[in-house]
Amino acid sequence: MKRFCAAQTTHESRQKLIVFIVAHNRLSREEREAMPEAYVLINTEVGSEEEVLKELKKLESVKEAHCVYGTYDLIAKVEAGNMDKLKEVTTWKVRKINKVRSTLTMIVTS
Repeated sequence: MKRFCAAQTTHESRQKLIVFIVAHNRLSREEREAMPEAYVLINTEVGSEEEVLKELKKLESVKEAHCVYGTYDLIAKVEAGNMDKLKEVTTWKVRKINKVRSTLTMIVTS
């Protein structure tokens, strides 16, 4: 009898875990779709790429940031709770980092 109860409990636990994981994944997907994203291309003063990169990575809304070769020096992926917050982060936080010369923001549409 104890084995049956243990097996039943384990089976029930697995079922509950599966339901929790599925519900969590659905919630996460919905939350991600509701959160606007943008890629910000950044020009810095010559030689200050690493310094600006460190500052970018400190910002909560910056999910990724990398040095790149080409016309721009850095690229950052920014996520925010809504479009107003996204605008605020790019305008008042990213652009205000010392030694940032210019930015180009590309909002993700899909």
